[in-house]
Formats: sequence, structure tokens, C-alpha cells
Amino acid sequence: MTEREFIVVGSGAGGACVAGRLAEEGAGVLLIERGGPASSRTDAMEAVSRYYAQGGFSSALGNALLPIPTGTAVGGSTTINSGTCLRPPGRMLESWESGSGGAFRAGEFSDFVEEAWRRLKVKTAPEGTLSRSSRLILEGFHRMGHAAAPLDRCEDGCTGAGRCCFVCPTGGKMTSKKAFLDPLAGNDTLALRPRTELTGIEPPVRSGEPMRVRVRSLETGESEELRCRTLVLSAGALHTPYFLRKFRLGRWREAGSGLSVHPASKLFGLFDEPVRGWEGVPQGVGLEDPEDGAIRYEGVYTPPELAAITLPLEGLRLKRWMDAYDRVATFGFMIQDESRGSVRYPFGPTPIIRYSLGERDLSRMIRAARFTAEAFFAAGARKVVLPFNIPENEPDSVDALRNADFSAVSPSRMQMMAFHPLGTCAAGRVADWDLGVCPGVFLCDGSVVPQSLGVNPQMTIYAFALRLARRLLGSRA
Repeated sequence: MTEREFIVVGSGAGGACVAGRLAEEGAGVLLIERGGPASSRTDAMEAVSRYYAQGGFSSALGNALLPIPTGTAVGGSTTINSGTCLRPPGRMLESWESGSGGAFRAGEFSDFVEEAWRRLKVKTAPEGTLSRSSRLILEGFHRMGHAAAPLDRCEDGCTGAGRCCFVCPTGGKMTSKKAFLDPLAGNDTLALRPRTELTGIEPPVRSGEPMRVRVRSLETGESEELRCRTLVLSAGALHTPYFLRKFRLGRWREAGSGLSVHPASKLFGLFDEPVRGWEGVPQGVGLEDPEDGAIRYEGVYTPPELAAITLPLEGLRLKRWMDAYDRVATFGFMIQDESRGSVRYPFGPTPIIRYSLGERDLSRMIRAARFTAEAFFAAGARKVVLPFNIPENEPDSVDALRNADFSAVSPSRMQMMAFHPLGTCAAGRVADWDLGVCPGVFLCDGSVVPQSLGVNPQMTIYAFALRLARRLLGSRA
């Protein structure tokens, strides 16, 4: 029977980071990943079907159909994310400290954020790699008097290939694999098993005994029993609760509740000149709403094969936009949600996600869409497609936009997605502030983040992982 000091399940920002950091210090680590290595030799549609959970069809059910894309590959969602890096808000860290009774320390956590910042080689997107779409929206915001700016990104040799969310074709984006696993290639302290799933957890009966863990190869179907002293579950906010509920670990009844996401959408703007949005960093520019800090604006690019099925248009209207797609710019936004959802598993490990968008969040989505459309028109757009499934979703001027009646827009008429699922096993509620759930079992992924962040969460998750690794290493001494 194979025994390792640590077994880590999941290789996203949390799992790969904690596994790599433990192995760097000489601890024996086995890293289990349900997905396989991601190949850059795929187009966007193939990347979605192969490296997005449930082939990109993972969605919440509620008052609207809400897709929630997450990654399933070595590197987890960092393989398919935008590369954007934002620090967690300082006021939020301070609230966690006060709410934890001192078990969480904001200053210490900020140090871990900075360590992750260095390890991920974060830098501001260079001018030369910004897409024309980003340059246009940047110009539009500046004409409106708003200080939009290039975003910080984790990259090492980015050439602006425009494929961040569909597996970087050049390896220029820093993923959890590239930052924390690749440097350990050939190091026998870390063993990686891709295409392997966790099927059983048996905590020790008596103190000091090893934990029994069962895994199954998805390639051969063979099962194996392993032993470890410590198990770290890092399968993501939509999947980690499954293990707690199935094996009744710790406060398992509360696992899966409290789901927060960042509801998001995007607009399309038609320009006279070529935009060629597929050239350059897709998410190179960002802005916090000047009046509402719960709204963030960030770049996006949708390849034509996906735009054709996501534009809220049909028939000749859709054809006209697709025929002119080389002159179409895109830009998006997301909100720090007040709504909450849940994840349950009535049919096995595939999550059933429930989430309904509340009135305040819907109001923010509508405001953000208007604001983005104004920026497009300020940049010279001839026409804009709003993310609303209503007849009046194609204004051709600022006046038409401002005179439009959006009172009929409901969650079910919003063309939206949601990103960054968090909080389903929140620290201070399901996990403790050291991320433990029961003796020998810890969590490390977006599920432990106590509340909706309002910013892209990967740096926060990396910091939680570095913090956990230090505590686990300290317990070995």
C-alpha cells in the first residue's frame, strides 16, 4: 500500500500551490488530479469541450440559466482563466481578522499575497500586447473621464496570442502548474497522478494512525488504496463540498451552502475600422465603477465560433454582426454579488447548482451594461449589442441608449455567465481559520474564501495555499 506524508486532491491555484510548496521543503506529496494535461493544440471549441468542467455546460439553476465555467485539467481553472491578478481588498482582510478573533491576520496574509505575486511573475500588461479591443475601450473610458488602466497579469513571455481562456498556445501565461509544479519536475518528493479521482476517505480510528484514501484511475478503471498523514482537498468550490458531504467530514451538513459567484456579462461594439479582437491580450484593461465599488469592468474576447451562439441576436441581425466580426470589439463586467446559492449532489459527484440573481444584483448588471455601452460609443462605436434578450438591445447612439426602456429586463432575459465560485466551505463557517475540517483533513481552494471578493480570486487562493503550507510544514517540526 502506497503511503505519502501528504495527499492533495486537485491541482488548481490552491492544490498545486500547497503541493508544490510542501514538496519544495522535502515533504512527500502525492497530487491527484481528475483532469489530464492541457494541450495548446486545440481551437476554442475543442478547449471548452476538453478542459472546461462538464464540457462548458456547468450551470446554475434558478431564476435564470447561469453558466459557471471552471477548469478540469492539470492546473485547474488557472489553465483557462484570463491571467488577471488583483489583490484582495484590504478592508475585507481586516474584516476577516476581526471576525476570526485573531486566528486570521490581515498583515500576514498580505505577505503571502506578495509572495504569490512574485512566484507568478505578475506584471502590468505591456502596451505592445494589448488588443485593439482593449485600446478602444480604454480610449472610451478616458474620454468619459474615467481612469481605466492596463491590468496586472501573471505572465512570463506573453506574446498576446489571444487564447488565455482556451489554454495559452505559447506557455506565456503563468498557471499553477507552471509556477509550482514544473520547477519540481524530476524531484521525487512530488508525484503527480493525472486522470485520477478520489473515491474514498477513511479518517484514522486512533490518533497517530494514517488516513486511508481510495483513488481510481480514469484511464484503466483500476482502484487503489493509499495512506497519508494529511489530506488536502482542493477540488474547487463546486466539488470540494461533495467529499465533505459524502464522507461526513467535520461540519459536513453546512458544506455546499453560501455559494457566491461573480455574475458577469459582455457587450459587443461595431466599429468602422478593423478591430481583429483575436490579436492581443483579451483581458488587458480594467476599471472599478466610479460610483459603485461592487462593479468591475474587465476586458474579454469571444472567438467567433462562440460568439455566434452567445450573441443575444438571431436571423439576419446575427448574420450581420458575424459578417462584420473583424470590426467588432468586446468588453465585459462582473459584480460582487449579494445573492447566494448552494451546491448539492443528489446523483453523485456532478454538482447541482442553485442560484438566483437578486434585484440589487440585477440592477447593478443593468447599470454596468449601460456604462459599458457609453464607453463604446465614446470610443466611436457605430452600434452596440447589449446583453439583454429584448427587442431594443441594439442601440446605435448614446441618445438611443439613454432613451431605452430596460424595465422588462429580468434575470431570465440577461445574457450572462458567472465566474469565480467561492465560499461553499468558508473559513470560519465550515473550515476553521487554519482551513482544517477534521483531524488530518484540510481544504485549500475557492471554497474557503469567506465572502464574495469582487475581484478575480486567484491571488487570494494562492495566498491561502501558501499560508496553509507554512502551517502544515510547521506542524512537522
